[in-house]
Amino acid sequence: MKKRAFESEVEIIERKGLGHPDSIADQLADNFSRTYSNYTIKKFGVLLHHNFDKTAVLGGKSDVYFKKGALINPIRIMLNGRASMSYSQKNIPVRQILEDETKKTLKKIFSPQVNLDLDKDIIFFFNVSDASGPGKIRSSIGARANIFNPNKKSEVKGYDKLVNNDTSIGCGYAPHSKFEKAIIHLELVLNGRKTKIKYPWLGTDIKIMGVRNKNDYEVTICVPQIAKYVQSLAQYKFNLKVATELIRKLLIAELTPNKLAIYVNTRDDYSKNDIYLTVTGSSIESGDEGIVGRGNRVNGLITPFRPMNLEGAAGKNPKYYTGKVYNIAAFKIAQAINKKLKVPVNVFLVSQNGRNLIDPWYAIVECDYDKIKKAELTKLVKRELNLIPEITENFLNNKKLLIW
Repeated sequence: MKKRAFESEVEIIERKGLGHPDSIADQLADNFSRTYSNYTIKKFGVLLHHNFDKTAVLGGKSDVYFKKGALINPIRIMLNGRASMSYSQKNIPVRQILEDETKKTLKKIFSPQVNLDLDKDIIFFFNVSDASGPGKIRSSIGARANIFNPNKKSEVKGYDKLVNNDTSIGCGYAPHSKFEKAIIHLELVLNGRKTKIKYPWLGTDIKIMGVRNKNDYEVTICVPQIAKYVQSLAQYKFNLKVATELIRKLLIAELTPNKLAIYVNTRDDYSKNDIYLTVTGSSIESGDEGIVGRGNRVNGLITPFRPMNLEGAAGKNPKYYTGKVYNIAAFKIAQAINKKLKVPVNVFLVSQNGRNLIDPWYAIVECDYDKIKKAELTKLVKRELNLIPEITENFLNNKKLLIW
């Protein structure tokens, strides 16, 4: 345990919204992992080895006008990673699984009013490998020997013994600040179904950056508009005023600030008609790229003043990949401690490759330990570590793990 001060006069918080290219990549990768895992469990009774955490989305090209627009070059989906292509000599249609899941995911991300032709406007590049990582030699036996083409359950990693796949770090904290909660709530409302019905011109590639200095708040936000619902530059400007007032109302309700400054679409240059007008509501239509790990952390935010790491958790195997499981577990442990002991807390879990998953090399807790008993805290942490396998089950059952 370590003691530290938690109060900060300054916060910087970023959230990339539903239709941001990096968020699209994360959602695709996680859905690939979930769908593939459930397929292999249903078909063979085992969760086979895989990782889709290198998924990338490369922007297409669009032609946009007031009242209309079209994609003239397709969006490219890079199906990257590794996966078992067979079990007991029975082939697994990995490419078909991933392509079908891409179309399902994009239907959910893009508003129903967006005319995205999933057969014409999307193309796939299949780069999934079944090559083993370094260290396996020809005489290896057990799960490592046949990691991507197992013939029986004892050859499937995670069933002979449940160990970390990597030497890495997971970190989390609790509680969320009221500004963090407000940023999350703001994006969820703006990209919510009711808002989209009321304002069909509002796209999903909403990005928020918030800065707090004591009780003064400033927020910069990108608000894309969908061209076919915008008749003119005058209407575009009017829509931004509507969005700004909605944003102000939502933030004031959450924050009660001394000062609140809101900046919307700061790159716009009306004299050149250089504005955030889109066909789909996302910059992915026009050259922007999205890559797993560049977006929100597992708590739904990017928070440089808080514990965070560079792991791209989305798409990692949910059974034993440290970069996914330990980051989620660290947040869950922090939340449990905060709920039970009513103190702010940071949690760090350090793994060793090959070490028992529920027994981290180090579990480090930062909190005000003057107010609590070390034995009580240790008991609570051990209990939560033993519940780590539930993270896998909840992920596979599509239960909300955090705010991701």
